[in-house]
Amino acid sequence: MRHSAQVGRIVAALAAILAVGLSAGCGSSTERSTASSAAAPAAAGGSGGSGGPGMNGNVAPVPGAPAPSGQTSLAKAPVAGRSLVYTATMTVRTKDVAGATANAESLAAANGGFVGDEKSVSGTVPDVQGVTQSTVTLRVPSAVFDKVIGQLGSGGVVQDQTRSATDVTSQVVDTSSRITAQQASISRLTDLMKSAANMSDVVTLEGELSRREADLESMQAQLATLNDQVSLSTITVTFLVPEAPAPKPAAAKHRNALQRGLHDGWQAFTGTLKVLLVIVGTLLPFAVLVAVLWWPVKRLVRLVTRVRARLSGGRAG
Repeated sequence: MRHSAQVGRIVAALAAILAVGLSAGCGSSTERSTASSAAAPAAAGGSGGSGGPGMNGNVAPVPGAPAPSGQTSLAKAPVAGRSLVYTATMTVRTKDVAGATANAESLAAANGGFVGDEKSVSGTVPDVQGVTQSTVTLRVPSAVFDKVIGQLGSGGVVQDQTRSATDVTSQVVDTSSRITAQQASISRLTDLMKSAANMSDVVTLEGELSRREADLESMQAQLATLNDQVSLSTITVTFLVPEAPAPKPAAAKHRNALQRGLHDGWQAFTGTLKVLLVIVGTLLPFAVLVAVLWWPVKRLVRLVTRVRARLSGGRAG
């Protein structure tokens, strides 16, 4: 009887352990299923907050949706929930560079953008008065990116144009996640400071808290820059005056053998004469110096000769 009771207790203990394991496994599976279900809508539609990824003012439309009237979409098949940075560079030839520059600035303001930079120069083309070259950097909402580009080229001749779209979704998501983790870390450090027992612990925690707060501010600035680049596209347009027609090359004159010989002989003669003149010019300063020094040297030699002659005549007498 005692042996049977002991076996029964062992069986009951094993059954309890098995039941706990099964319940824990079911709970983990339920948690994973719930997390996956919650992550799917977030990946498809982006975060609900204003600073979350995918909700920064440049969420691509649903594939197949018609583009706004007057626009040609840069991305033919955009993907929903992506963060895209649009940039473009243009060169436009126009007779009125100053007027085209003023029109570009007004165009940016009318579409909710602004002028980021402007550089104008004059006198780069002969016989042309006023501004001859101007480079303007416009920041406009991404929704009117193609519309503004089309209007910029309407007042002249577009010489060249380059567009690009860069997907920064991963950078936005990664930076947002790092910000969330850093905020949680700062919150834990703040709680530890409240329960610190001595001054040395407080000083150590304050230093670590300051470092993490600085890192947080840096990441928030990076995210703000990404959101700004996504919400406002950058268009750099250079206005130039029309190109002057190139001068026609002079027709080559036909020469016979005698003319070519005379021409080549004259070229050789003038070349030799130039070489001789260079040699004479090089030696002339030295010749002048020798001529200047020769006269006093000659007088000195004569004087020495006379003195020696007189001394010789006196000894002989």
